[in-house]
Amino acid sequence: MTTIADVAKLAGVSVATVSRTLHGSTRVEPRTRERVLAAAAELHYVASPTATSLASGRTNVVAVVAPMMSRWFFASIVTTIEQALREHGYHTLLIVLGDRPGQEQERLQPEMFVKRVDGILWLNVATTPEETALLERLALPMVCVGAAIDGAPTVLIDDRQAARLAVEHLLGLGHRDIAYLGTAVQSTAHMSTPAARVEAFRDSLRVAGLPVHAEWVLDIDWTAAAAAAAIEPVLRGIPRPSAVLAASDEMAIGVLGTARRLGLRVPEDLSVIGIDDHTFAGVLGLSTVRQDVPAQGRAAVTMLLEAMNAEDLDGDPVSRIELATSLVPRDTTAPPP
Repeated sequence: MTTIADVAKLAGVSVATVSRTLHGSTRVEPRTRERVLAAAAELHYVASPTATSLASGRTNVVAVVAPMMSRWFFASIVTTIEQALREHGYHTLLIVLGDRPGQEQERLQPEMFVKRVDGILWLNVATTPEETALLERLALPMVCVGAAIDGAPTVLIDDRQAARLAVEHLLGLGHRDIAYLGTAVQSTAHMSTPAARVEAFRDSLRVAGLPVHAEWVLDIDWTAAAAAAAIEPVLRGIPRPSAVLAASDEMAIGVLGTARRLGLRVPEDLSVIGIDDHTFAGVLGLSTVRQDVPAQGRAAVTMLLEAMNAEDLDGDPVSRIELATSLVPRDTTAPPP
């Protein structure tokens, strides 16, 4: 039977290097990693999961905790995370805590994690004080994406910049009457995002010397259906906004549907811009502010691998990565009528 020593001999490296490579350590040189993996493949070496776990105390499993999987952001980032972890020899344990606004979340329990996972990726989930205390007691390496937990490394985008880019685009086209959708925080999907984006929206209008119409800043859930229903009385009103900034592309798509149903031409009568660069945004010609979701997933995996292999690191691991957003003007924004 092939052993890890046989792989080390064929690859010309130490047993420790083979072990680090097969456990996904980020401190193995790429060429060395390729040599080790090629040797393992040639010898048909497969480490016994039970023996490996007993010897190292590791499971080679990472828990990915998300509030839902029905939204584009979470489906996209989990796909990227699963692929990246698999490339480093890890499996994914997906824990979904709740899928609807107002729905009571499944409570975190120690048995979800103890002796089952080596680390946790936390995807924009709000926690209770009791759950935060539980995570601290578990003392597992953890990386957050979006909403942060004190002390945990975090990957996020600049939400204020995202909203500011959208507003500045509309102002540059000449718009002065702008509505905003998406300030609700009751959805666990976005604990901190709504506040950052709506604050930037208000601040950008004030800097431009323009009023913020409170009745046009809508407190809704982040769905196309909610946006479609909420924007209708605004678009029927007199006066009505010449442009709408939706805090997500899914909501912007809802606005497009209502505008079409009311006989409003986009962008001739109404400009619409979202944030995300959703899969459907390009197909629909939706102007948006792009966030790179796969980059967030890859960065989070890299940070977690570093935390789980801290003994291999020189110096302290990175504690925060903030990714920039970018404006993508398409067909749904134009100068006001």
